[in-house]
Amino acid sequence: MNPKTVDLLWGLSLILIGISALVLAAGSIFGIELGDVLVRILGGTALLMLPVLAFTTVVKIKNADKNK
Repeated sequence: MNPKTVDLLWGLSLILIGISALVLAAGSIFGIELGDVLVRILGGTALLMLPVLAFTTVVKIKNADKNK
């Protein structure tokens, strides 16, 4: 797999998971009532990005071991 593609997917998944977690946590901390649809979309996005993050992390580690 192209290292640039792996880095792009890895970064994108980190950003999307971070944004989802930040919005959900801020809503909970500040008592903001987030809509059900928004919570489900953010949760679904985070759940979809977790396997992408895991896969790209494994690929990055394998590529780093090859370069040694």
